[in-house]
Amino acid sequence: MADRPNLIQLRISRFWPFPRVYYGWAVLVAGVLSSFATVATQGPIMGVFLRPIQEELEWSALTLTIGFVTGTVAGSLISPWVGRRLDRRGGRLVIVAAGVVIALSMVGLSVMSEPWHFWLFFGAARGAAVGGVALGMMVGLASWHVRRRGRVIGMIGTGQRAGQALLPLPILAIMLALSWREAWLALAVVVVLLLIIPSGLLVRRRPEDYGLLPDGDPPAGELAEGEQLGDRVEETWTLAEAKRTRTLWALMVAQASVVLSVNAVNLHITANFQDKMAVEQAVAAVAIFATAAALSTLPWGFALERVHVRYVGLTAVGLLFAAMLIAVRADTFAGAVTFAVTYGLGLGAWTVTSRMLFANYFGRRSFGSIRGFAAPIMVVVNPAGPLFAAYVRDATGSYSIAFVVFAVVFAVAFAAFLVAVPVRKRAGGMS
Repeated sequence: MADRPNLIQLRISRFWPFPRVYYGWAVLVAGVLSSFATVATQGPIMGVFLRPIQEELEWSALTLTIGFVTGTVAGSLISPWVGRRLDRRGGRLVIVAAGVVIALSMVGLSVMSEPWHFWLFFGAARGAAVGGVALGMMVGLASWHVRRRGRVIGMIGTGQRAGQALLPLPILAIMLALSWREAWLALAVVVVLLLIIPSGLLVRRRPEDYGLLPDGDPPAGELAEGEQLGDRVEETWTLAEAKRTRTLWALMVAQASVVLSVNAVNLHITANFQDKMAVEQAVAAVAIFATAAALSTLPWGFALERVHVRYVGLTAVGLLFAAMLIAVRADTFAGAVTFAVTYGLGLGAWTVTSRMLFANYFGRRSFGSIRGFAAPIMVVVNPAGPLFAAYVRDATGSYSIAFVVFAVVFAVAFAAFLVAVPVRKRAGGMS
């Protein structure tokens, strides 16, 4: 019986060369690579493109921001449908199809000449990343890993933040040597190599489909004497049950508040610093905050295994609040670095919090449905933050007012986490 999981894992995918290693780690490898690749659709990378595109095509910050939020809204709108499909059939097809959309959209961005081209191509790419890749990978990983979920999500977050830290400088180099159009083509290649191919080869739905258990646990009949599986089994909630708790709604408010502000800051912070210092310093500051986030995400993931996600969330929004106050006054490179470290630490904590927020409160079985249910509120908040920041910049020539408002929004998120008390099922009811 001891060799049975090894034989099963050989049949899951012949592209995983380590049959004695739990297959959940193969899914994690695909997840880390995909999270690195999808930063091509995220604010820190788009922020590097903003000024060169504006200068060549003479577009306003608001025009470019519309494309960014179009994709985010599209991803939020399709999330409920995608979430239900993921719970039933798994995420491999969804993730691969989304990756193809992203890669083709990057090619389209390299030849765009009109605003609607940008809205279409970048909107499609970001929508596929938000509503396809991110959701699909999180549902899959939540099914394969339970006890080690914190460190697993920390590794995924490290992949994302590593991409945000490592890609801006090469992208800037390509822009300086060639143009921003070739930079989009380079990102398309990254998506094919790191997202589409690994996900197609390695991602699988859940361990039970192959006679395995989460975390690589042995079947109950093979447990050693005195070993219990009960402590490993988490409590699970259906979407209908979760909707009857105050906690779910408080979590949705907290998540929406953070997303509203973080998306805007990630998109506009490079341009904000370019208004105050050399472009190389501005891009370096972004690389520093992404590096701080990348280095801190895994430790935050380990912390998530030892304390409730609520406390990590409170820490995250506290750091993000402080970072906004620093950003308002940061007009030197030293100030930008102070912001970058503070914001990066907060972003690292939020990375692990956001990815497993609903799974840690309500379990993994209906994770896709619950997360998908919470997504439509993002239709409102996702465009609000970036568009507001762009409007403030175009109207006043500065982002300061926007950053003050975002500090207030982070305070709202902090209050919502205080309300989001963990819930437990009881015989005959819920609490």
